[in-house]
Amino acid sequence: MGPRCRKQGKIDRTGNTDIAVPNVDLQLPARWPGLPFDSLTAQLLDHFDRGVATRLAWVDDLHNPWRSVVLPLSHDSSTVRYSVLALASKDLAAKYPADHHWAQSLQAISRHNQNVALSWLSRDLRHLLQDPTAVQSKDQARHILASALLLYNLELLTAAAAQWRIHIQCAREIIQWNLQTASSALYTNVADVFLFYEYYYTSVYIGLTTFDPIDQLQDDFPTHDNVTIFSDFIRIMHSVTRAERQTYTTQPISQPVPIESTLLDIEIAKARMMQMSHTIKFKSDQARQDFECLVDMFYHATLIYTYRVFSDSVSPDECIQSSLDVLLEHVLPISCSPAVAQDLVWPLFITGTESRGNLQMQNIVETAMMNVIRMSGNLDRSRVLSFLKTFWSLDLEPGTTWIQYARDRCIDFSFLVIL
Repeated sequence: MGPRCRKQGKIDRTGNTDIAVPNVDLQLPARWPGLPFDSLTAQLLDHFDRGVATRLAWVDDLHNPWRSVVLPLSHDSSTVRYSVLALASKDLAAKYPADHHWAQSLQAISRHNQNVALSWLSRDLRHLLQDPTAVQSKDQARHILASALLLYNLELLTAAAAQWRIHIQCAREIIQWNLQTASSALYTNVADVFLFYEYYYTSVYIGLTTFDPIDQLQDDFPTHDNVTIFSDFIRIMHSVTRAERQTYTTQPISQPVPIESTLLDIEIAKARMMQMSHTIKFKSDQARQDFECLVDMFYHATLIYTYRVFSDSVSPDECIQSSLDVLLEHVLPISCSPAVAQDLVWPLFITGTESRGNLQMQNIVETAMMNVIRMSGNLDRSRVLSFLKTFWSLDLEPGTTWIQYARDRCIDFSFLVIL
């Protein structure tokens, strides 16, 4: 089982709360003459490597793609590099009290790098649109997509929806451009596989509470064990969400998928993930154990979600309770795991949606969510917890699911990023 909770820095869940901060004169125009690899840049890239990449990855193994894919792209592309620097400095700033001089200085560095990244991004987009057949266009598209995803994560640190939605839209446009212009070699590069999957699973999670009846998100893409971890579960979540939207809007489903087929897919997904746990290069035996526990939690959370969506065709109460018991057993210790705490929000959210009327369960969920925030950052998690607490407190019709409640209240909370 996972380790006991321990106090850590706000963002760096590796436990290293004493990252060296460069002692430089922050005269920004003079500090950034065009050649980016000065000592400040080197330290920010190092923080991205040791801190940010750790938090962004599904699993921080020896093949973490935020290191093995994105960092090399940052050496090839100024657009990606300044996006990495903006995210790293924003992340590092959060390690200090808001009134600390380094928090303010690093925030200024982040804004500067973000502005430079946006300028490069705009230039790359213009070049891509002007000559989409150019030899370098595929590389440009890859750099734009990587930068958009980095800037999305940057904005999500403050949960400013108006800003990060723009970056997701940019990523969507690049995906569409790739689909329209690329040949069968679209996914021969592991970087493209990784970046598409990052966009895909983010969009699936956002789609859980947007209730858009039109879903044009492509789910037919190649997988790569090292960079598309949990993709089987994400695809199932996507298909279940899509079925729920079609049912609600009374759209005819050309080939209705019986719940038995979905349940079988969930079993297969769990088996594949458990098998994968023996090939991932974990940093410790404890990390492997925590990962296997997380897989079990994804399995039960996805079962509950499926039963809630297909509740008209089955009587799921006993099955839901059985899965809920497993989630409640694991949620607190795993919320303190430095290996997988960042992946826990979806199972934790589902546990919370089943906790109406049970104060003990609510306390467990709230404590676990605060553990996750402390271990791996806030992102949109405070809003997710606020949604759950409101859902718990309201006097709703018996049997009202979180899906029904969220659809009725979507104007009030826009939507949640359950990540």
